[in-house]
Amino acid sequence: MSNTAVKRLAFIIASTRTPRVGPAIADTILETIKPLLPANTTLTVIDLMDHRLPLYTADLIIPAGVARPVPDNAYADPATNAWSALIRGFDAFIFLTPQYNWGYPAALKLALDALYHEWTGKPALVLSYGNRGGGKAAGQLRQVLTGLRMRVCERGVELAFGEGHSLAGGLIGSETTDRWRAENKKAEMVQAWDELLALVKV
Repeated sequence: MSNTAVKRLAFIIASTRTPRVGPAIADTILETIKPLLPANTTLTVIDLMDHRLPLYTADLIIPAGVARPVPDNAYADPATNAWSALIRGFDAFIFLTPQYNWGYPAALKLALDALYHEWTGKPALVLSYGNRGGGKAAGQLRQVLTGLRMRVCERGVELAFGEGHSLAGGLIGSETTDRWRAENKKAEMVQAWDELLALVKV
């Protein structure tokens, strides 16, 4: 793909819990990066809540053994074929993950492991959140993305919640946004975004 061609980026919301704060955090992040979107680039939000994949499939080969280029009917399960077609259409990915018990969600691991070649070689940026920012989950996710042969940004952003914040309502409290402002998370986000765009070669 030439540098003048339109580049398609996907922003993946990894949490599927109810209630969840992921969509609210995604909106806050998108307020920062959408104005920085180059003219030849699109950004699509993918919520894993809308893409339920089977835990077990009837496939006889692992995703890494699928032929390349990946055909539309490469997998036994229709949901996996639909997921494959969606992911094949993007040039780079932003993963927004919470931290659960020092790890990232099972739904995200399943979404990653369902495919292989569809991810390979594509740039990836990891953003995390949690009581202390989700750094352990981010580290694990970066390792898996590297295993998928993705080009993972060196920079990432860890978003910690402010004192007294409650996740029950799925909203971000002012004490949390104030903390992010004080820690200059917007500047970190811009730097990480610039690194991703450099890898995409916009």
